[in-house]
Amino acid sequence: MDNIERYKQYRQTLIELHTQILNDYVAEVDFKQAAHILGILNNRDQVVMEHETEYDALYDFNIYEKFRAGKSILSRFAENYSSENQIESELIAAMLQSKTSLYEVIHVDKMEEVLMLNDILNDLNEPIKIIDISLSSNTISSPLIYTRVLDLEGFSMTSGLGFVFSIDHKDYILNRSRKMLKKLKSGDTSLDNFITYFHLNRSDGILTRFENVK
Repeated sequence: MDNIERYKQYRQTLIELHTQILNDYVAEVDFKQAAHILGILNNRDQVVMEHETEYDALYDFNIYEKFRAGKSILSRFAENYSSENQIESELIAAMLQSKTSLYEVIHVDKMEEVLMLNDILNDLNEPIKIIDISLSSNTISSPLIYTRVLDLEGFSMTSGLGFVFSIDHKDYILNRSRKMLKKLKSGDTSLDNFITYFHLNRSDGILTRFENVK
């Protein structure tokens, strides 16, 4: 089985795991708590979205970020769930180790549906190879992507989270994010970065469809 076929299996299983976590572990009050932290809960206790793709970001935030007593919903799920097969086991391990960052796309192979990414926020020497069918077919030239990467054997994939920016705005995005981060003092870099890039996506992002989180 080639990596594309493996990717499709893993992507479908990931969607099923996300759905199970959201259905079994995330109540309405949890969604509103997450929305409040992201700054998208209005004074009438309503979650205000600017586009339907922001729901994917809210789902990702609820599953992966550690804003409930320093733990993620994902870690609670993993403690109580027995994997049904090897794919689930590998995915849950990768999910628990996953991190978000801002990446520059340095190469796209549309035939193989592969993207090569450079991590801008962390000093990593080796580019990261991800498979993403939707993103690899995107027509935006060399974008910046804030996403969550899951590392698997032979390839990596995103969690479904994706904020996309023009490469022409790289310096602005980096300078603006630093200023915004100075105002956030949660003590959790991942949490603060997510909030920052969520709002930068609203002001400066390019609407792009990733494979769904849920």
